Amino acid sequence: MLEKARRNSRRGRLESDGTVARPSPLLMRLPPPPTPEVVDRDERLAELAARWLREPAVGLDTEFVRERTFYPRLGLIQVGDSFGCYLVDMVAVRDRSGLAEVVASPNVTKVFHSPSEDLEVFRHAFGFAPERMFDCQAASTLCGMGGSLGYVHLVSRLFDVDLTKGAQRSNWLRRPLSEEQVLYAGLDVAYLLPAYELLQARLVDLGRDAWADEEFGRLLQASEVRLRPEWSYGRLRRPGMSRRQLAVLRSVCDWREGQARGRDLPRGFVLRDETILDVARRLPRNGRALASMKGIGPRQARRYGSVLGGLVRRAESLAEDELPERVERQGGRSSRSLAEGLRELVARVADDLELPAEALAPRRTLEEWAARSQNRGAWVWPSGIEGWRRTVLEPEVTRFDPQALSTGKAISSSIRRASRSSPSRRSKPRATPAQ
Repeated sequence: MLEKARRNSRRGRLESDGTVARPSPLLMRLPPPPTPEVVDRDERLAELAARWLREPAVGLDTEFVRERTFYPRLGLIQVGDSFGCYLVDMVAVRDRSGLAEVVASPNVTKVFHSPSEDLEVFRHAFGFAPERMFDCQAASTLCGMGGSLGYVHLVSRLFDVDLTKGAQRSNWLRRPLSEEQVLYAGLDVAYLLPAYELLQARLVDLGRDAWADEEFGRLLQASEVRLRPEWSYGRLRRPGMSRRQLAVLRSVCDWREGQARGRDLPRGFVLRDETILDVARRLPRNGRALASMKGIGPRQARRYGSVLGGLVRRAESLAEDELPERVERQGGRSSRSLAEGLRELVARVADDLELPAEALAPRRTLEEWAARSQNRGAWVWPSGIEGWRRTVLEPEVTRFDPQALSTGKAISSSIRRASRSSPSRRSKPRATPAQ
């Protein structure tokens, strides 16, 4: 199947709208994928892993169950190569060393689609994330196919194939697997390698292959950050909370993380996010005070009252230099005006590049950027805008002073005047790193 895809890709080119420009009006056609092979013996897995190590790329996906546990319970790892699709039964196989070697190999590109959860699963199963990866979803965005394109829609647009998602909610730990499960799991990797070849060729044509590598690195970094115990605190801290309240929030988040990991329970099964925020704001010192709070039942109040009360009291006793810093507010009216000016500017740059504006700068990033720049009276670049994003945005942003860009109605006209006076921006810039 992959070899035929290679021949077809030479005959046509992937266009920015996700279609393939060919002499005929048809999209690229692929033969039906072969029936997936279920791999449930160590000997067969070792044989296949040795072959995968010689492949330039393999497609990967996972199926797991996690509704009632903190850690994912892995059922399958699907592998697609130039010969077919393989479902590695992680319930049955015992020797995973060969597969781990493939995952760790820097010589084999691991092709995924939207792999944020998969990366976490691999970190738990093997202790590390895949080396040298490619995400078809991120790549399709950079190729101008829109943001957050799902696998089903990607396959439909590239190959005119309609996939079913009927077994998505299956119990992937139950054996034997049903025919529907086997078919669904195989299809999840059947089109990854042909898509990879088309998308990678398009990225090179656009000069955006280095941009894609940056995106893949960000995905890997984000998957590692989500596994840190302090991740929940960073996600829940809010502007307007005092430093003392933030200290309580941090302590309760750390306690919940230990409980969830130690008991292998979802965080929300221990204590919900909104309850933790309520504890941090109201500072209950005993079970009675805790029981009066919304979202806390009598059972949780009895079980956790003394523990949470102790965490509150300890946080209240911290010295000033031990308290976390407050979260910076997003600013007032002038900051909102600056955020609106940035939004319009980013939208114009994104349109010139045929990218979604959210792919360049999400709303929260724009608000943070505007607030900090407004406070300093100069551009303060947020961590979310670096690398290729800063390369394409900096020449446009630095044409304006933050104060000038926050002048309300003057924003749009200023941007339009700058657009008319600037060279044509329809050419796609090469991927040069920001200095």
